[in-house]
Amino acid sequence: MEHMSAAHEKLCESDSIGCQVVHREREREREREVGRQKKKLKGLEERVSGKRSRALMLEKGEQETMVEELNNNLKEVPQQVTFNLKTTDHFVLVHGISGGAWCWYKIRCLMENSGYKVSCVDLKSSGIDQSDANSVFSFDDYNKPLLDLLSALPENEQVILVGHSAGGLSVTHATLMFPKKIRLAVYVAATMLKLGYSTDQDIKDGVPDLSEFGDIYELGFGLGSNKPPTSAMIKKEFQRKIIYQMSPQEDSTLAAMLLRPGPLLAITTARFEEKDEVEKVPRVYVKTLHDHVVKPEQQDSMIKRWPPSEVYVLDSDHSPFFSTPFLLFGFLVKAAAYGGLK
Repeated sequence: MEHMSAAHEKLCESDSIGCQVVHREREREREREVGRQKKKLKGLEERVSGKRSRALMLEKGEQETMVEELNNNLKEVPQQVTFNLKTTDHFVLVHGISGGAWCWYKIRCLMENSGYKVSCVDLKSSGIDQSDANSVFSFDDYNKPLLDLLSALPENEQVILVGHSAGGLSVTHATLMFPKKIRLAVYVAATMLKLGYSTDQDIKDGVPDLSEFGDIYELGFGLGSNKPPTSAMIKKEFQRKIIYQMSPQEDSTLAAMLLRPGPLLAITTARFEEKDEVEKVPRVYVKTLHDHVVKPEQQDSMIKRWPPSEVYVLDSDHSPFFSTPFLLFGFLVKAAAYGGLK
């Protein structure tokens, strides 16, 4: 008996026996509703397990619980290794093509609220940098803002460098230039190529193949219409479907307002010398299972060809900083604590 009519209410007032019957029926309905809610909650708890459970804990701000969970998950750390979460760690977050420092706003908020130092860089022609992508022709020029940031660090300071998507190329380039200033390199759904785009296999693994979606690019021709394109951006009508299909609508809307053409020519000509220094920086890879841009099989191939110290897996699209920010934050903290040790 879910709702009481006015007639029943009057009966309750005039007839104590009727009132008792109505009261008992109300109690039974409450019990049934409680049972239904418990059943729903149980089903939710069964679905929200493993990684999702950790995300819920983080949403509630239970930082101590998260730390305990991360400790429990570090089964592979040798017993002699001391595990500490240091809020003195400095994270440097690097965006991919067409993005900007703004991509990391959720991760930066979580990190700074937890006491970490965070720097988010705008590469050349990205974010609030005023350069035109059609005038950026070399990868060195494109990546200069990151190199400038690292060169300005105090002599003994080391950072945890995190790159997303094509930002992985920026991370690798930086480890070649400043290996002593980078404690750990983390690749998030990123291009992880030791030599950049030096071979056909590098191109196969590291260049997005979005041909299945049709004519999706807006191209710029800074060197003339008879020359290769100098910039590219995914058209607005395809952005959510390809990049943000699992992300909140408000985040994909924000991205549509802020994405800029990326310096295609500069990025596709990224090639690096083979140096021993790059192997001195431990690496962690964060794989994204539902990625349309850097597909899981491409990520697997790069991981196999240049194995990192650790691989974490996210049930996310290409943009986990939007779709699974709490889990990504947890993995970054875990990676920092783990330090890339085997």
